[in-house]
Amino acid sequence: MHGVPAVRGAARLVLIGLLAAVPALCAAADAAPKCLGREPSDTVEYAAAKAKLAPKELLARLVYAEALSTGFGDDPLVHEAIAWGVMNRVRLAERSESMKRSFGSGIRGVVFRKGQFNPAVSPRSAFSKDFLCPKEPALWRYALAAAARAMAGERNPLIQTPWEHENNLSLVVNFYYPKSVQAKGPYPPWEGGGALEFIGDVMIGDRLLPAEHVRFYRLARPPADLKPAR
Repeated sequence: MHGVPAVRGAARLVLIGLLAAVPALCAAADAAPKCLGREPSDTVEYAAAKAKLAPKELLARLVYAEALSTGFGDDPLVHEAIAWGVMNRVRLAERSESMKRSFGSGIRGVVFRKGQFNPAVSPRSAFSKDFLCPKEPALWRYALAAAARAMAGERNPLIQTPWEHENNLSLVVNFYYPKSVQAKGPYPPWEGGGALEFIGDVMIGDRLLPAEHVRFYRLARPPADLKPAR
């Protein structure tokens, strides 16, 4: 009989210990990720490959750095919009060989497609250090949550046209940051070329993302080689 109170007391101590550990575990989950080491001769892609990043972390790092490059990195809508834009490319490439040739294959292929996400992954960009070493926990939470939502694929705010709803795909695959320190003007050089259509402000949930933060563009025509959904 004397053993019962002792067991109960030990159980209480274990429970108290677990409850005490919860805040620390939550803080660790919310903390920014570890920094990636990179030799001067290494590309950012090589540094990411060495670290064997999971797809969600890879996408979140891209979103984090790209969002900072827009000049509006403290806006969670900017993080979410960029994540959706990236995943639109990934999903189109899964069903179209021509889109795969244009954008790459899978999250890794799209993220590191040459000449596409230079703010985040070009070693010459000041924002590549933010991809390698995200330091702001609050902004990292925005990026990580945005990556998770876009990868889940539900309620894509960039699915807007009848074709997009019918195919459950968004043709919004190009975007430009007009207020970025790296912007060469308020409009991208390819605007008005006919292949892409500017879509204006974007509603994400019940909030409006103004085009002055991120300018989004839709393919004027769906890919002709689109494969049926599996």
